[in-house]
Amino acid sequence: MSEVITEREGGCLHIIFNRPERLNAVNEALYQQTLDALRAAETDESLRCVVLSGRGRAFCAGADLKAHRSGERSAKDRVDYVMLGQEVCAQIQHMKLPVIAQVHGYALGGGAEIATSADFLVMAQDARIGFPEAAIGTYVGGGVTQRLPRLVGMRKACELLFLGRQMTGAEAADCGLASSACHAEDLQETVQQLAGGLCANAPLSIARIKSALNQSGAHGDVFRSEARDLLAIMRTADWQEGVRAFAERRPARFVGK
Repeated sequence: MSEVITEREGGCLHIIFNRPERLNAVNEALYQQTLDALRAAETDESLRCVVLSGRGRAFCAGADLKAHRSGERSAKDRVDYVMLGQEVCAQIQHMKLPVIAQVHGYALGGGAEIATSADFLVMAQDARIGFPEAAIGTYVGGGVTQRLPRLVGMRKACELLFLGRQMTGAEAADCGLASSACHAEDLQETVQQLAGGLCANAPLSIARIKSALNQSGAHGDVFRSEARDLLAIMRTADWQEGVRAFAERRPARFVGK
């Protein structure tokens, strides 16, 4: 079964995460298929926007820690996995088409990074978004170390990243992390209306505006530096402890090694 489903609706391409049995947790295949779909969308001149969403009970619950815990990834596999995640978020942020993240259930870790990368983040009011990396001994990606402070301010970014506190969709909209929040039953219609507005406007204008906005907050080499830091963290005992503790449903005991 494909990890990602694509559906066309007029000028809008829907990219749907399709691992509902794992709450759409990211693995190499989901990253690669998402990246392939985004790159294909960029070359389709009839498209006007992209919507990212997830099947089942969540948008995306982050890294599939079951895969991490298996210990089957080589050092090269880890590099490939990390860089795939960075490429997906970079593609979302830098592609000419506007991207909407439609979030229900959970957007955590890698899922929150993908959602934050989108130009519009529309959440169900009771959905939850968070960056739990520091709480489980790993590290953030997706340009979040630069993008999040621009969205919510440095103080709120420190709270979200250092403490790993989850926000509801309503809270995320209040602080500027989400574009808007609505009742869960209205989420699809709200996104459809937003996509319709984007499809009606001039695509060349939107593409240039998006490029200019990204340049105004120049990311530099953040995707590469985050990947380097994450790979360094993944070689630590604390990272291994975080993965084990998560799987065993107990508090992690970090020792700083």
